[in-house]
Amino acid sequence: MKWAFTQPEEGVYDFAGLDRLVAFAEEHDMAVKGHGLISSCCDPEYVTSITDAGEMRAAMTEHFTTVMERYDGRIDRWDVVSEALESQGTTLQSTTFFKVLGPGYIADAFRIARAADPDAKLFINENLVEFDAAKRQAFLDLLTGLVAEGVPVDGVALQMHETFAGPLPGVITEMVDSYRALGLDVEIAELDVHTYDPVSQATIYGDVVAEALAAGVTEISTWGFTDKHLYTWLPGAKPLIFDEEYGPKPAYFAVRDALQQFVTPTAAPGVASLSNTGRKSGLSDGDYDIKMNLTKGAPGSYYRLYENDVLVSSQRLDSLATPRQSATTSFSGKAEGKYRYRAELINSQGVTSTKTTTVLVKHLAPSRPAVSVDNRDGDGTFVATATLKSGINATSYAFKLDGRIVGTGPLTAATPNKQTAKVSLTGIAAGRHALTAVFANTKGSTESRSVTVRVR
Repeated sequence: MKWAFTQPEEGVYDFAGLDRLVAFAEEHDMAVKGHGLISSCCDPEYVTSITDAGEMRAAMTEHFTTVMERYDGRIDRWDVVSEALESQGTTLQSTTFFKVLGPGYIADAFRIARAADPDAKLFINENLVEFDAAKRQAFLDLLTGLVAEGVPVDGVALQMHETFAGPLPGVITEMVDSYRALGLDVEIAELDVHTYDPVSQATIYGDVVAEALAAGVTEISTWGFTDKHLYTWLPGAKPLIFDEEYGPKPAYFAVRDALQQFVTPTAAPGVASLSNTGRKSGLSDGDYDIKMNLTKGAPGSYYRLYENDVLVSSQRLDSLATPRQSATTSFSGKAEGKYRYRAELINSQGVTSTKTTTVLVKHLAPSRPAVSVDNRDGDGTFVATATLKSGINATSYAFKLDGRIVGTGPLTAATPNKQTAKVSLTGIAAGRHALTAVFANTKGSTESRSVTVRVR
């Protein structure tokens, strides 16, 4: 529905194809969304030649009004502005409309669209924000400014063209939360996955749909449905969920399963418990697990874990296979401090939260090892062993005989697991000797009690 296709010549509209599509949708009880009133491409020459701001606004008003009024009551939502930002940047694209009207063209477009159809929902459409944190922030700043100015933006349409990989877990949730906080609806508008591997393609589709549903997205559209009529920038890729013969691909089943997992539960999830191994194993080296267990109540289809109220982990859950559910998140090398964790389980019926579990990380010197020797014959050749049965682990050891280092080496820390170090000594002179072991980590060292070694 971009400008060059609906009004290729000034005053000459071509609605034949659109009329057929809208009629087909109505016949089959399908919703229709209008796309691309203003886009970063597809402006006819008579529009690109306009240099006067008043003339440009008049052209926008005439075009929007003609198109939107024709489908009044038949198309109830529109992408008013698409791809306002640079694809690989954080600034507004220098589009035809930007060149004439400046950054205010976006507000102009939405106000003109609202006047043309006061009842339609008006969306701003953007790409690649799920992969670029700087662009994501720039887009949020743009939206915040538009809302503050009272511009009639109703929602955000995320394109979600994924290439080889999907967004990191939690990014969709972060975006949806930030846009909804501004009072905006959020939809996924152009989902497809460009890759050569059907298995990874299916995984990406499933992950995106599952997280989007859990985040509260209620409208998801794909950028086509069959690879027979695909568009891709990756030569040979087949990005859609049906193949060229209209057969379902693994991606189709992944999307179906994500939808089923979300909608099948008939009640909000039960209240899960949250536990941690940090009381024992997280106090020295910052390595510990947070585990969620649900033993009764309805299952969740999605799990989110928050650390000090910041989302740090999310994953899909199987809400069909069993009423019992669990999820484990491992942390490593956490800095000293107090970490409070809470989790949410989500399905189509609601969200439930766990109680908080707290991990206090204190990086300390190792616990004290104990030393033993196998020197029964007293011949001056023996193996010395240092053992830490349990406690704060070390990353290195040293043996001392009469205060002189006689053996060193590295240790693998996995607090509070057992650690053992050995050294073989030979040719020790006759007499009484004092043997100790020193266990060390970045926070300090601890020396064992002295053991007397007698050599005849």
